[in-house]
Amino acid sequence: MNSMRPVNTILLFGAWLGGIPACSSAIMNTPVSKTGEGWAVTISEIKEGPDEWASDGVNFRPDRGDRFFWAQITVKSELAEEETFSYDNCLLDGKNAARKPLIVDRKAEMLSAGDRAELVPPGQERSRILIYSFPKDDLPTRMRCGKLQLPLKWKR
Repeated sequence: MNSMRPVNTILLFGAWLGGIPACSSAIMNTPVSKTGEGWAVTISEIKEGPDEWASDGVNFRPDRGDRFFWAQITVKSELAEEETFSYDNCLLDGKNAARKPLIVDRKAEMLSAGDRAELVPPGQERSRILIYSFPKDDLPTRMRCGKLQLPLKWKR
């Protein structure tokens, strides 16, 4: 009977490597939704970190004194016609800062940059990860997408 140790070691090492993005902590995992102006926006989770994003040879790190917040959002069009949604309009607000996303990620199996604005047909939805560089001494209290304001409910 052959030992499974090499296979187990490979699987454990692979899980560790694949878990690098998991070096983060969910600080909000209670979905928050708002509807208005023809859009339904839902934040399903916000994580603090990791403080690095890389895809296709492009690496991003937060500025000195900042950290990354990763927000998983879903946008659904409730309009009668195809319309453009701009993720740059989704600002993360804190006491002393309001920031637009540094990165829009497609929320695919591998990190992949997405369009900062995209056409959304009626009734369709798009899920993306918005990555913000935010001051370490500040905690976001809401996300504003245009006129929609989504309060952030932090885990305690």
